[in-house]
Amino acid sequence: MSAVIEAAVVEATLSARAGRYDTARRLLDTLGGEDSDDVEVLDLLARVHAQRGDLARADACWARVEHLDPDHAGAREGRRRIRATWAGKRPRAGVAAGAAAVCLLLVGGGAAVGWALAPRQAAEQGSDPAVAEALTRLRQEVSELASAQRDGPTSADGTTPDDGTALRELRGALGDPRWTTRLDARSVVVTFREPVFLAGGAETSGSGADMLAGLAGRLGGLAVDVDVTVVGHTSDTAPVPGSPYADNAEVGLARALAAAQVLSSDSGIPLSAVGVASAGDVDPPYPNTDEAGRTRNQTVTVVIEVAQ
Repeated sequence: MSAVIEAAVVEATLSARAGRYDTARRLLDTLGGEDSDDVEVLDLLARVHAQRGDLARADACWARVEHLDPDHAGAREGRRRIRATWAGKRPRAGVAAGAAAVCLLLVGGGAAVGWALAPRQAAEQGSDPAVAEALTRLRQEVSELASAQRDGPTSADGTTPDDGTALRELRGALGDPRWTTRLDARSVVVTFREPVFLAGGAETSGSGADMLAGLAGRLGGLAVDVDVTVVGHTSDTAPVPGSPYADNAEVGLARALAAAQVLSSDSGIPLSAVGVASAGDVDPPYPNTDEAGRTRNQTVTVVIEVAQ
């Protein structure tokens, strides 16, 4: 893989891990998208499609991976899980179908488990100056794209439509002292002030259950349709020996799944409209510099977009 392609894959992985799936897909499209002959590009694109619930396109990408690399375990496992989902089977007992089943595709295959490991591995290999330069350029392009989205297009009469109005109204409707909200280029990001989960797993704390129910109530009362993505987080403390989770990426995924099901059931938003991803212990909402920060990172962040 060339340095430029490697850098673009790293950037797409970072975007996908943060819930910016459209940005990830656009980056991968510049590398050939579904017509690419690069296995890593196709595998990541398959996972992005799976995360968005487009299993047909995910399966097509993984089929192309298998054609290029018949021994690719990630593609084989991804396609197996898609077939199980289409057949009405559940990949794991007690996990709801729909978005929950889809998100398991993201941690079941490929060289990395979840989104968390791919960027870290790339960073460890990032001593190549060409990779660093390409990453800088790509980040600048993504920043310019985000800026253009915020500014909006200029109409023929020279006026600029305020495309951010809907997001600002959405942010206002979601305001609550139990969490903070911030505007991204195309979304409102909700960060809870207190830990949502107990240490080591996906069992909600008392305040965490209340916060999820409170946010679900706000989502259910919105006047617009929204797409919701839940990103699971952990502290930098690894699971204890004997834990059912192999690593923090799995803990984050379990938390995202648990939160997604609460948000869906309590808001009326179909689970198929709730995306799920795991950041594990990468890019936590709060610094892991003391016990208070580590405890607050037992959480999820929720990314909410106005449905197109």
